[in-house]
Amino acid sequence: MTGPLPEAVPPVPGAVPPAPQLPRARPQPGAATSAPEGWHRLHPLSPLVRAGRQFVGLVVLLAGLSVANHRQAGSEIVTDVAVIGVALVGGLISWLVTRWQVADGVLRVDTGLIRRESRRFPLSQIQAIDVEQTGLARVLGLAELHLRVAGGDASRGGRLACLRVADAEQLRRLLLAQARSASQAMEAGPGGSAVPVRSGEVALFRVRSGRLAVAITLSRTGAIAVGVIAGLTAIAVAIGVNKATAYFLPAALGVVLAVWRQFNGEYGTTVVTGPDGLRLHTGLVQTTAETIRPGRVQAVRLVEPLIWRAFGWCRLEVDVAGPRMRRENQSEARRLRALIPVGSRAEAERMLAELLSSQPQPDSRPPRSARLKAPLLYHFLAWAGDDRYVVTSHGRVCRKTTWVPLEKVQSIRWVQGPLQRRLGLASVRLDVAGKRVTGAIEDRSAAEAQGLLMRLPDLARDARARER
Repeated sequence: MTGPLPEAVPPVPGAVPPAPQLPRARPQPGAATSAPEGWHRLHPLSPLVRAGRQFVGLVVLLAGLSVANHRQAGSEIVTDVAVIGVALVGGLISWLVTRWQVADGVLRVDTGLIRRESRRFPLSQIQAIDVEQTGLARVLGLAELHLRVAGGDASRGGRLACLRVADAEQLRRLLLAQARSASQAMEAGPGGSAVPVRSGEVALFRVRSGRLAVAITLSRTGAIAVGVIAGLTAIAVAIGVNKATAYFLPAALGVVLAVWRQFNGEYGTTVVTGPDGLRLHTGLVQTTAETIRPGRVQAVRLVEPLIWRAFGWCRLEVDVAGPRMRRENQSEARRLRALIPVGSRAEAERMLAELLSSQPQPDSRPPRSARLKAPLLYHFLAWAGDDRYVVTSHGRVCRKTTWVPLEKVQSIRWVQGPLQRRLGLASVRLDVAGKRVTGAIEDRSAAEAQGLLMRLPDLARDARARER
């Protein structure tokens, strides 16, 4: 069921000096909202959440060693307590020297004891603000705010970890309201008018948990997991269960974790549209609430694996500028944003209509000579374009259709391999800032590829001019 989602949340408390009361009336679309003044501190339990698994693992390790060795000496117990105490004191110091403030359209975050660091994030340059919760943060009722700034490195993005969940949501809306007002004022210019925005949020998609589990099982990740587990089971039967457990348990756990990470990351995926763009909420244990503004989408990809096509399922992904980088899971950082992890074609069409102003369909086939180079892929190679997008398709076992906005194109390449030269073929590649997706017009005649290389830069320049 679709419908507007509530926006009112409790006011932001927790400031070092008393924070003024926030207005209770709902702000009008596009109107500036006042952020809490003065310097503020993070939640006192923030060091525990930031340490996360390392701190919990240290406590478990010390407790396990104490039980395993049947320690009785008081000095050894004191040593364990001292190690934990040092970690707690370090976290307390980190919390004491970290503070944040919103003033004059800038979010300022100061931290550091010996080496002080003061970072400033102009609200007019903020692309999005994400709310993330690890498993431990959810237990404690806390959340992190991650700021995505235009032109910024995701690994160095703004971060407030941690606040109470209600406070984080309220602060996010306050900062986005100020950022929207500032950007609209810059775009309007002197005497200009602000760009209108839509009020409220409307649900677009929610993944079905049962369908997601089946889809992962029928995907490449699931196939690899089933194959590895079947192989390990056969080896265990051949050489003995005890020996196999000792040698192959880490490999089995790695496979299970890979499947779990994908399921945990895509579980409960919900997409709503609102004034700030698409709001994406994902996660089972570790949850993430991310806002994808229209200007951040660099490319859109529709993925249709062979087995999924029998059920009418597909996957819709977007390549986003300033990608999230998780140090604890680099493989997840390399994945595209899955707006629809698995859904029907009708759901994908609805999402495409929200993402793209037009949807050209790939219908231009390569020349017959391309059949000699790619006999299995020949019937699936196609492209099309208009004055806004270039769309390409390829793949027999896993069909992929990619839409690239012309205003997002960073470079255009003409590529010709040895076999292509013999057949008089060439390819044209369109690179975007996301660096995860490339629009590839594969195996065209050399003359057509040369013509595309001459025309596409002008089309991209015109598209950028229209978007200004």
